[in-house]
Amino acid sequence: MHTDFERWEVLVKDQQRIGVRYQRLSAHVLLTRLLIDADPEPYRAESRIRMEPDTGIWEVNSFRNQLMEHTSISHRESGRFPTKSMPSFGEILMLKLALETPDEPLTYWHLDELLMDTPKTAATAHSEPNAMVRRVGEVQDLPIPQSHALRAQRFEAWVDGELKVTHWVDAANDVVCASWGEDVTAYRVPGTATEAGWLSLAGLDEGTVEFMARGFDA
Repeated sequence: MHTDFERWEVLVKDQQRIGVRYQRLSAHVLLTRLLIDADPEPYRAESRIRMEPDTGIWEVNSFRNQLMEHTSISHRESGRFPTKSMPSFGEILMLKLALETPDEPLTYWHLDELLMDTPKTAATAHSEPNAMVRRVGEVQDLPIPQSHALRAQRFEAWVDGELKVTHWVDAANDVVCASWGEDVTAYRVPGTATEAGWLSLAGLDEGTVEFMARGFDA
């Protein structure tokens, strides 16, 4: 079963902060808010994934980004989605499952939130799991900006045969870093949730702070 957590990350490109991500798992609901600087407007997304208390399998998914007028809601038990599946914003939960058996790759169906309202053939086009999380290599030193290097293990997340994210996990099984492609890296902000929130949002405009605190209800 999944253990509750609350975490903040800053997204860095070319040694500059370009975004922030907040994740909280509480009462079997994973909340994620993400903001990334982009033209002509920042990308903003909010996701809520509710898990079944007894199994940890996702039950209801709600998603919205800045281009959508309303939240999209999907129910797994509609018969359109496999049991061993997960919307993309729930990837951290699949990584945490992979940490329980690190010597074995974890496979599952990766679901694109923007396709979950489309016909069944588009939402679940793959007859076999199309995603995998696996550990790669041994424990090694991970450089952290403005801090000491950390000893961490590398896990790769693959979707449709392409490497999407490289995660770095420390000895306490905390995800301390994630590389999105070659140029964007997300670093977990240490400290309590309140301390990490202040550090993550320091210097950002009021609209960004409001969105990260309240989502699209701000």
